[in-house]
Amino acid sequence: MTFDARQRFDAIFRAHYAAVRRYAHHRSIVGSDADDLVSETFLVAWRRLDVVPADALPWLLAVAANVQRNQARTRRRHRSLLERVPRPEPVAPPAEPGLGSSRIRSALDRLSAADREILILVAWDDLTAQQLAVVLGTTAGTARLRLHRARRRFAGQLEADEPAAVMSMVALLDERAGLAT
Repeated sequence: MTFDARQRFDAIFRAHYAAVRRYAHHRSIVGSDADDLVSETFLVAWRRLDVVPADALPWLLAVAANVQRNQARTRRRHRSLLERVPRPEPVAPPAEPGLGSSRIRSALDRLSAADREILILVAWDDLTAQQLAVVLGTTAGTARLRLHRARRRFAGQLEADEPAAVMSMVALLDERAGLAT
């Protein structure tokens, strides 16, 4: 990408964004569908900047019309597929482990996203350390180490709330990961 290309695209975007947005609005395209139409239109303009004419608005509106037709085709195909495929029976979400779920959730929320994911995979999704390794894309030994460290940080967070719950949750995590002795 050259600086000139970037400047040209910025100028086209600033000059015509409102017009492309109005195009969507006048066709009763609203919300995220309108956002998708506008962003896809300008994505095409960026990718094909070398063929965008000096008077870019008519070209952009032609692209927007094509994007709108593509979106409509996609929605029709999706509806058609939904009509052909049998709907699954609704299933209630699994119950979260007890031990005072609000305290557990609060302690989990204070952990890093990586630690939280490891603990949830083991405690709530019933993965063993070996299965956890596959999800994390690592060895079983590394997965066990990451689980151990996440449990330790989780225990620290839980202990701040309620020391008695720590041992119960750690035991549950050990049992689920196949680490119980």
